[in-house]
Amino acid sequence: MHEKEAHIEVDLPDNLPLILADRDRLIQVMLNLLSNAVKFLTPGSGLIRVTLSRRDDGLQVSVADNGPGIRPEDQQLVFEKFRQVGDTMTAKPSGTGLGLPISRRIVEHFGGELWVESVPGEGATFRFTLPFAPVQPPAAAPAE
Repeated sequence: MHEKEAHIEVDLPDNLPLILADRDRLIQVMLNLLSNAVKFLTPGSGLIRVTLSRRDDGLQVSVADNGPGIRPEDQQLVFEKFRQVGDTMTAKPSGTGLGLPISRRIVEHFGGELWVESVPGEGATFRFTLPFAPVQPPAAAPAE
């Protein structure tokens, strides 16, 4: 993010319940979302906000940027393999077009959901949810 002179803001509350997921796979999802956000930022004025919040059924992570945004008709296309959107004649983004489809599969594997919200000209927000880990009842004391 240093190359683009982007600023990142992080909002992570304390004392959240556990989720049942693979740490390395979630890191992969976050790296995909952050690298996508950086790709589309304007050098010198980029802002990315990462927010973790509690919902009734789990946690929600949001990665928002102030880039060009994604047209409504392209918002589902970004989750298709090998698809990239935007002006491919003038500014083809680097990458394979696999980061978002893979990220969606990882999140869905752990019982969550990944989607995008965007208004062209106002940036994009990728959000995903993950359910809380099931609460285990306390183990019964052994009979004597």
